[in-house]
Amino acid sequence: MAEKKSTTKKESDKKTSTKTKSEKKTDNKKTSSTKTGAKKTSGKKISSKKTDNNSMLDEIKSYIENTVIGMLPEPDGMSDPVRNAMVYAVKAGGKRVRPLLMYLTYKAFSAASNSQTAAEQTAAPGSQAEGADNSGTAEKSAAPHDKAVEYFMAALEMIHTYSLIHDDLPALDNDDLRRGNPTVHKAFGEDVAILAGDGLLNYAYETAAKSFISCPGDIDVEKAVFILASKPGLYGMLGGQAVDVVLTGKRPTAEQLSYIYSNKTAALLECAMTIGGTLAGVSGENLDKLQNAAYYIGMAFQVQDDILDVTGTVEELGKDVSQDKKNGKITFVTIYGIEKAKEYVKQASLLAIKLVDEAYATITPTPQTDEYISILKNLITQMISRKN
Repeated sequence: MAEKKSTTKKESDKKTSTKTKSEKKTDNKKTSSTKTGAKKTSGKKISSKKTDNNSMLDEIKSYIENTVIGMLPEPDGMSDPVRNAMVYAVKAGGKRVRPLLMYLTYKAFSAASNSQTAAEQTAAPGSQAEGADNSGTAEKSAAPHDKAVEYFMAALEMIHTYSLIHDDLPALDNDDLRRGNPTVHKAFGEDVAILAGDGLLNYAYETAAKSFISCPGDIDVEKAVFILASKPGLYGMLGGQAVDVVLTGKRPTAEQLSYIYSNKTAALLECAMTIGGTLAGVSGENLDKLQNAAYYIGMAFQVQDDILDVTGTVEELGKDVSQDKKNGKITFVTIYGIEKAKEYVKQASLLAIKLVDEAYATITPTPQTDEYISILKNLITQMISRKN
């Protein structure tokens, strides 16, 4: 598999990088951001009290689940057949990997950025000597995006779910099970499933747009919206799906297979981590590292999926196994074999963690380990291995 290229490419290269004039020389990453401030959700704030990582992760998962479900559309009596299918698909579950990655990246790097800002202000010549009050300046220096990240988490999960609904359709993968439940077209009919996918995609942007209400003129929020709009699109997830469909039954080149995986799977993970990083105030080479980390997570995740399609069970995958062979799809395992696939997963996983560590260490002024960064790295390992 080809390595992820740097995101210093021009817009004409189809890269989803938004840069302000002052950032152009250093921002290697696709940046974009969003704030929120409207609808009250049932999401419960995470306690600041120190606890063990597993308990904290459970609390975060509950918070994210409540946030995502709380932002789904309400019934209106007329559009309910489609609305009910939309809700069914999202409530079917899943591990909410994308909003989890977004939230943990946001929290970990917000803490790191605030720590760096506080250190810089404390070290400023004469800052203390002149009697300056630096209390709270770290929080003031980086605009809080706690509400914005909720809207983006929900929006991204809606986009992901829409893609699954359409992916499962008879014209594409023709799957009967998704997350252990009947797929939407099996439960509601193919016509309603198509409309439900369309509905979730549209409602995702309606949800994300609410962030502008509480954060008018916030450039990080604007960048995040651009990321959300571009990563699932033609030069992201949709592009990967298109090549995957066209090449079904044919033997793709290594370059084509890499393109499919890096877009169909990795693009939404890149979306999650770069939005989280952008809302945390990360930019330049550090945001580039976060995106590339997400790329390797996505590649490893997809290759592991290929492995489990051959060796796994319905319980592990939450869907039918041996679907790739059934649909005539060539995968990493088909081309390289199980052993090379396992080695690739291992190496890509290590590289993803390394890139996250490098970005975090650059931003953090003194060596420290934040709870959120520890949980983020554990999540990366778990989601790739599919082990809890």
